[in-house]
Amino acid sequence: MAEEMQHKRGVHPLNWIGWVLAVLFLAAAAGLAHHIAFLRGQLNSAQGDAAQMKVRLDHADQIVAVLTSPDAAHIVLTENRQPLRQPVGQVSWLASQGALVFVAGGLRAIPADKTYELWLVPAGAHPPIPAGMFRPDADHGATVVLPALPAQTQAKRWLVTIEPARGSETPSLPMVLQGDSVNG
Repeated sequence: MAEEMQHKRGVHPLNWIGWVLAVLFLAAAAGLAHHIAFLRGQLNSAQGDAAQMKVRLDHADQIVAVLTSPDAAHIVLTENRQPLRQPVGQVSWLASQGALVFVAGGLRAIPADKTYELWLVPAGAHPPIPAGMFRPDADHGATVVLPALPAQTQAKRWLVTIEPARGSETPSLPMVLQGDSVNG
């Protein structure tokens, strides 16, 4: 009799189970979608980290190539005067790739409104090319690593000058360090 009354009202006891299952499936699907989005975010982050690591490794490979290539020229730059602490620098130049690594030591401190600037003097009648600005660290050393320089440039000479902090379009006198390329 109770069954007849429920049928008359149009509600069967199993009808609500379908709705409950639908809600449960929707909740499970939403949870899975959230978890998938979370995993995609982690994957994208890991791919970004891997891409950054590849850029760093490529940069390190370029530095090693410049320093170890049999085609690279290694030029020692020295000061013109005879100071108590004599600055010295070395340029490693791989002309075929326009790749440069410069390491200097014994540099004097300079005023805050000044900077040291490295110059590549090309062979021929071409003007000097700025190859990087730098300031000495606490140990009086400095580096310029892989600045943007034109490939295939044959260097005649390398110079270091003291310039305004923003750099200069042409080298100023006096030259702090200079060195001639072996092939230039």
